[in-house]
Amino acid sequence: MADVPIVVQGRLLPSIAPTNSSAARRLFSNSAAMAIANLAGRGLGYAYIILMARKLDPRYLGAYAVLVTTSLLIELISNLGLDKILVREITKGTAEVGQGFFLAALPVRLAMAVPTAACAWLLLHAFFSQRLFAPFWCVALYLCAIFPVVAARNCEAFLTAHERLLPVAISQACERVTVFLAVFALAFGQLSFAGLLCIIPVASFVRLLIVASSVSQLWSHNVRALRPSVRSFLKQAVELLSVEILAMVYFRSDTFLVARMDGLAITGIYQITYKIFDLCISLFAGFLQAVFPRMVRDRSRASLLKILAFGVAVLLVPAGFIILARGLILGSIHPEYIAGSKSLVWLMLTVPLVFTTSTLANAAIAAGHVRILIVCAVGLIVTNVGMNMILIPKYSINGAAFSTFACELLSVVLLGPFIFFKLGDSEGAA
Repeated sequence: MADVPIVVQGRLLPSIAPTNSSAARRLFSNSAAMAIANLAGRGLGYAYIILMARKLDPRYLGAYAVLVTTSLLIELISNLGLDKILVREITKGTAEVGQGFFLAALPVRLAMAVPTAACAWLLLHAFFSQRLFAPFWCVALYLCAIFPVVAARNCEAFLTAHERLLPVAISQACERVTVFLAVFALAFGQLSFAGLLCIIPVASFVRLLIVASSVSQLWSHNVRALRPSVRSFLKQAVELLSVEILAMVYFRSDTFLVARMDGLAITGIYQITYKIFDLCISLFAGFLQAVFPRMVRDRSRASLLKILAFGVAVLLVPAGFIILARGLILGSIHPEYIAGSKSLVWLMLTVPLVFTTSTLANAAIAAGHVRILIVCAVGLIVTNVGMNMILIPKYSINGAAFSTFACELLSVVLLGPFIFFKLGDSEGAA
């Protein structure tokens, strides 16, 4: 029998407390939905990039890469690190508080998107005025996709806090499918490049419609939303944004160093091994998103240990398979990519460590200790760049991969004791 929601002091509660088995089923279904969506999204992304590379002039692919990179940076800045903070506050608060945080975060995201998108458009116009194969009003329309995207992410945070990730997975899959169909039409001459740029906002709007309709079904219309302290809310969000920026620099700096020290050919080989590494990371991204609300409610060492043990045990299977089959996998792409075999081993050994550090980071955010992540990220960047400067000239991409492994291991050693010290033995939901 389905649970009937009731309201107690403004907080939505099921009429029947969920059992351990129902909670486990929901966690599994949410994790599976997001894992499938992530894998399908990456697969479609790889497919349409390959399609563009095979069917179009390389300049079109270069222009598209510039625009995609620009939109990712706009999205990063516009979201202002709000996602995890919003999920945390909605999860641990009453319905009034949760809906208040939702309403407070949305205009902040939209307000950040306006100047960020405008600056990006001006910079693109200044540096690529004749090289993007589309009128600049089309480029402006493409950048306007940020508005439905940030609104969708606000809705996705609300749904994540309520452990309703199936609509999130469906919306993201629909967005990717729409983009893929547009690229397919472009590759076979049925759509211009300018037309592709105009369809991207439509794909983002489809994503927004799906999650917004799901949010409306969960919204409590019989309670009054309580507005939070925006200043405190934004302070925590900006701290988390700085962590996200530092993490991006940390994970991407080795590519530039390899290119500078070893040349573009070796960098291309390293990028293939790194794509396989990224694919493995996407396997647990959905699980971490699904389990985060439970980490907010149950901040205990025992719970964290169970999550870590389960995740590491599961990830050892694909990582071990890729290590054993690395020659076959890389050789199937092209024989010269077998040179990346040893670096792929180090990256696969890093996968369980990345899961561990990501889980510990989520635990820190759930417990309100974001600043330790900033300190850790700065230390990792310094260590990673220093090790790469020493190891890449001697060991090439094997040194870069080992540096990533060593830094993630160091992160576990430093972050783990801090998190476990801060957590209680059995601290349940508030």
